[in-house]
Amino acid sequence: MSENVLPYMDLKELEKKIENSLIKIRSSISKADPLIIMVQLHVLKFLNHFGDIEASVHGDISPFENKMIDITQSLIVSSEINTGTGYLDKNEINEYMEELNSLYTAATIYVNIAPKDDLIKYSQGMQMNVSGTMYPYFEKAHFTDMLSPYTDLFNKIFGITSVDLVDGLLAISRRLRTMGFMEALLDSGASPEDEMSEEVFLNLAEYFNVESITGWPVEFIKELSLQQGECNDFYADDIQVMIKEAPIKYKPIIGIGGKYYCFSVDNLIDNFYRTVLRAVRRKKESVSNKINDIQKDLSEELPFKLFKTILPTAIMYQNIFYKAPVGANGKNEWCECDGIILFDDVMIIIEVKGGALSPVSPFSDEEAYKKSLNDLAKNPYEQSVRLYEEYMRAGKIEIYQKESKKRYKLIDAIENSEFIQACCVTLDDFNEIASQIEKTEFIQNSDLPVWCISINDLRVYPELFDSPSLFLNYLYQRSHAIRNPYIKLNDELDHLGMYFAYNDYSTRIREIVNEEDDIGEIYIASHRDEIDDYMARKINSDLEDEEGESFLDLLIGPAPKPKQEMEFMLEQLINLLDGTRDYLCIRAARYLLLLDSNTRGNLSDFLSSRSRKLLEFRRRKAILTPYMALNYKTEDRIRELPIISIFLLHASNKVFKDVVQRKRFLMERVVYEDEPTYCVLVGINNNKEFKKVITNIIGPEQFQALPESAYRQIKATREKVSESRNIKEFE
Repeated sequence: MSENVLPYMDLKELEKKIENSLIKIRSSISKADPLIIMVQLHVLKFLNHFGDIEASVHGDISPFENKMIDITQSLIVSSEINTGTGYLDKNEINEYMEELNSLYTAATIYVNIAPKDDLIKYSQGMQMNVSGTMYPYFEKAHFTDMLSPYTDLFNKIFGITSVDLVDGLLAISRRLRTMGFMEALLDSGASPEDEMSEEVFLNLAEYFNVESITGWPVEFIKELSLQQGECNDFYADDIQVMIKEAPIKYKPIIGIGGKYYCFSVDNLIDNFYRTVLRAVRRKKESVSNKINDIQKDLSEELPFKLFKTILPTAIMYQNIFYKAPVGANGKNEWCECDGIILFDDVMIIIEVKGGALSPVSPFSDEEAYKKSLNDLAKNPYEQSVRLYEEYMRAGKIEIYQKESKKRYKLIDAIENSEFIQACCVTLDDFNEIASQIEKTEFIQNSDLPVWCISINDLRVYPELFDSPSLFLNYLYQRSHAIRNPYIKLNDELDHLGMYFAYNDYSTRIREIVNEEDDIGEIYIASHRDEIDDYMARKINSDLEDEEGESFLDLLIGPAPKPKQEMEFMLEQLINLLDGTRDYLCIRAARYLLLLDSNTRGNLSDFLSSRSRKLLEFRRRKAILTPYMALNYKTEDRIRELPIISIFLLHASNKVFKDVVQRKRFLMERVVYEDEPTYCVLVGINNNKEFKKVITNIIGPEQFQALPESAYRQIKATREKVSESRNIKEFE
């Protein structure tokens, strides 16, 4: 049994503990055939995960279990170990696992107490303990997008197309992620309860043979592979084994005995894109500039493709130019922006970086790591701030396309944007810091909210949002959360999970803080479990079959699509407003989503009860036009919201077709004539289903445009309506 490392709080003692653990681990590796020990560890990991599927789906796995294959493979390729020819028996495997646990515990304490910035320690801990940054469901779409532009280069250098690459990669993912290995175990005739023979392990090794799985050319596979002891000078000392990036990050496949194997699918997927590009550059250095050009075009195109799925009616401008003061003298110069997305009164400023996050670990080269964060987050945000400040200074901004070196063509003049959001997108995943980047030195103090996100995480949003109003409301709520000092999350998708749970999650956290005295920090548990459950079932058709999907449902139950819970009638109204694709209707939906839970409940009660009464009155051929006014009381007015009036009508009512009659109808019923009111007319059918919706704004200008006689007539009618219908009844 390994000794407890928790008492060790001195760096030197922890380093000694790490060194001793690695001596024992290397000694265990030296007793066995490296191929067999890799198979043994996969068998152990597979059976452990099979025994607790729910923990595997949620990532509730200890770091040493998550990383045991990665570190073992890294030690094999970085050590000159005289390996044996047999395998480790069950006792030896158990001791090996205990020593790995001891190693990772000591290393975790070492990172936490090291004299480093909190950001560096946090990033190091995440990189050391976490892998698997993308949901398998997105692998096909992601790598098709990322690799297709390079297909001519791949074909010319390796005789392989991007389709071949993606198909092979998905074949490996399918092989290592699904239940196929259980079939291989059963076919071997071995029982997991008993000791397996050397012959069984060697036969099982063929299950991981990359050449037979993918059909890729051997020359290409070699470029992604490391042999035993090939990197024997990779680590300068034992502590680097835990704090330096792993050699298999650069080449994820292991070569043993003239064959090539993949045991760690997460490491392969996480690093495949950069690994392949490095292989291309090694084989032909002259193509580096071409790769850079392709990557620039790819990085600038891909985010807009994903945003178009979420906001299909948005106006998008890519690769634009504008004039703004630059430098100490403040002279107006041409400035570039990767693009902007306009949706009604929302502007999203897009800056994309295709460069790589430093592959070295934060502890290995702190300056290189911080420089890469500068390149991926700080610089693009500062570029966004420049455009934002120019817009705020002038109240509008003219954007241009560059036609030649000195010639620019005006394409639009943008104004009336009420909510502006910066979105900095990276091709590389930097999930361990993206969710907290706004609270670091890399983001300057500005009124412009920022959303730093990788392409990997951005892919999740079109899958979970089919409502533009909900997505824009999420951005709005997130912009408040990043300014809340108590909200420090470990993952970008925790923001999304908290939004689904609480809507205005920043206010929810502040309420918790206000309930306590002298509170320092708040621990916020993971809120992404429902997203993980759902995505575990969204199996790509190339990775799983229907039986596999129902298998998860059988074991841990069905997983509905995560969403923000709301009353059925309110949800029906939001969906109807979104479905119009009309900016004004969607803006009304966004305003309704800003309501607190009590007001939402009142609105839902109104929609439900008055729908029923409306149909009852219709059957009696009586006239009833129920409506509810929101945010009209001056004493408790919500600053972000206008006055909103909801009108319930039968879907056959003439006001839905007759513009003049509708305008008069609304002007006779708004609460105030000197303030704009968003009037939402909802049409229901005989089954109490919302079928039609129209949103109009009635404001002072409509009343001022009336002839005196018409104004007096409408005013008289408004007074009668006010007397006959008590608005308070519908609050």
